[in-house]
Amino acid sequence: MLDRKKISRLGPIFLLLFLFGHGGVDGRAYGDSSIDELPDLTGGVIPLLTYDSGGSFTGGGELFSGGSLSSRQDVRYRVQVKNQTGDPIDADSLIVVVYKIQEMAQLRDVTTSLDISGTDGNTEDGKPYFRVPVNGQTELPPYGESELFTIEIKNPDLLRLYPPVLRVRGIRKTVSQTFQGALQTLIQEGVVTPEEAQKAMEQSH
Repeated sequence: MLDRKKISRLGPIFLLLFLFGHGGVDGRAYGDSSIDELPDLTGGVIPLLTYDSGGSFTGGGELFSGGSLSSRQDVRYRVQVKNQTGDPIDADSLIVVVYKIQEMAQLRDVTTSLDISGTDGNTEDGKPYFRVPVNGQTELPPYGESELFTIEIKNPDLLRLYPPVLRVRGIRKTVSQTFQGALQTLIQEGVVTPEEAQKAMEQSH
């Protein structure tokens, strides 16, 4: 066990190296944020949406005069997110919210009236969300891409739908947040005191 005073004298950089050598930053250091409190990362973390024309679609639908299908009972998309920021994103916090699905004829938002399969829950205003798979990693690295997952929309009324509008939420682990999380973990493990942690924060600035 390293001496606490010796660790403190070595300063903030050593504190971070010490922490990462013991398994990294625990996501719980950021607190248990509710889904609705998670920051909106859309713009920095991009949802990539691809129409999936194969697979387990059921029959049914209306035809244009040219024979092309205008609507389906089931509509399915393949989704992944790309982290275009320079910071890692905490994997446990990373979700995609189905923000809007608009019906073409009257431009109504019909998101909450559709049955969307496989969701992980709903926001306070009823929007379904999916947790984003990241190959079992603790974070989505800068400029990394998540695994693909499926959004399948049940459309029994055969509405003509625009593609869903997606929003990405999660915790972006900036240098400041990572450092604070590291210090918090060290305090919890009894490696440093709160006073020593405060001094390290001041030195880091």
